[in-house]
Amino acid sequence: MATYYVRTDGNDSNTGLGSTTALAWQTITKAIGATGIAPGDTLYIAPGVYRGVFVGGFTNPSSSGQRVTISGNPTASLFSGVTAGPVIMTNFTAATTTTAGKTLTIEKDYLTLTDVSIVGFTAVGSPGFGQITSIGGIHHIVQRCTFYAPTSSGESFAFSFFCKTGSRGPTIEDCVMFGWSSLTSDVAGSSYDSQSLIRNSIFINQNTSGNTNQALRIDSGSTSATFGGVKVINCRFIANTGIRPFSANRISQTFPVTIQNCIFDCATGIASNLTGDFVESYNVFNCSTERTNVATGTGSLTRAFVSPDFSLSRVSGWGNLPFWANHNSSASQNAGINTNSDTVDFYGVTWLAPTTPTMGPIEYFNDSSASYYQPTERNAGVITIAPGSTSQSIELYLGTTGLTASSAGLSARYNRTRTASVSIPLVARTIAQAWTAGGFAEVDATNMPGVYRLDVPDAALVSGADDVTIVVRGASGTNGAVMTVKLSSGGLTSAQTASAVWGADPSPYTTATEFGGVLNETRSVVGSTEVLVQGLPQAVWDEPKSGHATPGTFGAKLQDNVLADELLSRDVGSGSGAGTVNERTVRSALRGLRNKTTVINNEMTVYKEDDTSTAWSATVSSSDSSKTITGVDPA
Repeated sequence: MATYYVRTDGNDSNTGLGSTTALAWQTITKAIGATGIAPGDTLYIAPGVYRGVFVGGFTNPSSSGQRVTISGNPTASLFSGVTAGPVIMTNFTAATTTTAGKTLTIEKDYLTLTDVSIVGFTAVGSPGFGQITSIGGIHHIVQRCTFYAPTSSGESFAFSFFCKTGSRGPTIEDCVMFGWSSLTSDVAGSSYDSQSLIRNSIFINQNTSGNTNQALRIDSGSTSATFGGVKVINCRFIANTGIRPFSANRISQTFPVTIQNCIFDCATGIASNLTGDFVESYNVFNCSTERTNVATGTGSLTRAFVSPDFSLSRVSGWGNLPFWANHNSSASQNAGINTNSDTVDFYGVTWLAPTTPTMGPIEYFNDSSASYYQPTERNAGVITIAPGSTSQSIELYLGTTGLTASSAGLSARYNRTRTASVSIPLVARTIAQAWTAGGFAEVDATNMPGVYRLDVPDAALVSGADDVTIVVRGASGTNGAVMTVKLSSGGLTSAQTASAVWGADPSPYTTATEFGGVLNETRSVVGSTEVLVQGLPQAVWDEPKSGHATPGTFGAKLQDNVLADELLSRDVGSGSGAGTVNERTVRSALRGLRNKTTVINNEMTVYKEDDTSTAWSATVSSSDSSKTITGVDPA
């Protein structure tokens, strides 16, 4: 399941697997042909006009899981270097010349077609019968497409949709059909519910031929009453006849066509070949004949007060309603029924309170996609940004609401002092999304109308220039804006900057990963430590010694008698000999002064504290004449 791309400056020799000129295909013929996309693939088409007769030649998908998607990308969001605009398929080769054959033929199952405009012309009558589009198979999805065929007086089967008998039919939403359109089944069979849905669409047909003067044909493709289960919801019809089957063809009355919340601006609203084939309710019939062989439904209005705007609000300058919107006082407003209706209208606008759908495809609302107000002059401003700053966004006043990065004609450029201007490719963003170079977002269309965010490329703000001038201009409804960015740190000298930094109150700067946060954290630790240091002596002297008895530590020395015992055991000389009989310690010296001592046969014995055990002994020397002790010589 791959994704392929087509752009007008691509090449069919490319792989088609990328959106750049070097990768994308050039033609739709290649893309949907036998050597292009395959089941499960998606094809994106860049804005541009694609001319030719396009026939789906790819392998037929066998299940919904293999759905093929062909999608225009009118915003050009997927294609760099391409200006936003319509994606047009046409068999016109020049202003008034066409190629014989339908513009688009895809008779495959499980197809999704979105965001394209199909335009074409083929001669009426046999053999082409003015047919422009033929899409048939199982469960097609067609959304946000326009179909246009010039009006002709002959039989013109412009836009044909059909489903396989017994299979699910198409879903057609948010489309505009200008020309005859039809939805039928391919062959007769048993009566079945096709679950077909046509919703929030506009059908216009000015053809006057008796067989093709209806805006929408719905039938089984034959006189067999088999095909059914079609729902037509919130649509508008402008034609000789709004909806009717072809000739004598029928619809299954077991699964009749359901028509709700629609507006018929027609000579005849709904016509049927037999009562019961079509069931209607909650519709507006501003017609000469509302119904033919169709029972009057609940909630429907006849010749009701409906006041279309036709964009006069924009012309008059009081608002900007969509072309087909009805004024809020119209009888169609909130007069529909929720059953089968979407929650939003053709433009994606939620139905107005009390949220009951309005009849027709479009709600009354002031369209913000392009404002009717234009400022009298271009808006200019000056700001200061430090040179070398990155990921910077600025706000500009453009004086109109609803602009986007893809608005037609809108462009942005910058120029640095005395250098050439540089384009800023605009990138669609929302106001809360992160910075990206060229990011463009409306700030608040309701509360700050006309104000936009622009993400300035980093290259515009590098050092080396005095200022940068940024211009955004070109879109309808705005005269643009000019912003001059002064590249300056604020005009302070280095000394002033240093003084401002070091003299600033640090208390507001609390982010842990920034310098101010680290400074505050350090300040807090230092302050707490200061208090602890001041109280340290008192805390030490008041600390109980009992909890500090680990051997080898200072606390162990302070335990009871430990220091006294070590002093008594201290050798008075080298420190050796402690613990022997003749040790020379403070203890042995004091024993000689206080303990029992005897002198026998010239030997003096000093006893321990028990007066029995010998502490130490010494030889006593004396003169023979006086027997006086003249010295003590310890062993």
